[in-house]
Amino acid sequence: MSSADPASGKNHRVDPESFRKSVSMFATGIVVLTCEDDDGQVHGMTVNSFTSVSLDPPTVLVSLKPGKAHRLISRNGRYGACILNEGQQSFSAHFSGRPQEALLPDFVVRKQLPTLRNCLAWFECETVEKVQIHDHTLFVAQVTACGSEGGAPLMFYGSRYHRTAIAA
Repeated sequence: MSSADPASGKNHRVDPESFRKSVSMFATGIVVLTCEDDDGQVHGMTVNSFTSVSLDPPTVLVSLKPGKAHRLISRNGRYGACILNEGQQSFSAHFSGRPQEALLPDFVVRKQLPTLRNCLAWFECETVEKVQIHDHTLFVAQVTACGSEGGAPLMFYGSRYHRTAIAA
């Protein structure tokens, strides 16, 4: 089996809408990344490109486009990651650029970094490598602290939110 060599100019273009529809068939959880600015204000961003990389040492990665969270994580070298539970869909919308005035996120510092209270699971992460891939940066990070609170996950599949009846 062979693949196209990008340097040879023999790239096969995939229709962006076809790719978006196809990749949306991969069910993911929803994660809110948290990071602090220089004044200690907490900023969040909704992502579904968070994944584990290694158990030893515990390592994760997240893929980000340029923006505020990207700048803060690049500068500070650390971030929190909060896996949302089925009752936290409003946080996903709030941190994805659709702020909800009535929503007051409750952050807690469990070890060193702020993460959302009552999330399904949380991670405190120290960036160990940044890899530029096209218009995104992969932030590979070692997990310095983590925990879980149980419950059912908020899922994203087919470009829609889903709740599941998973027993904790």
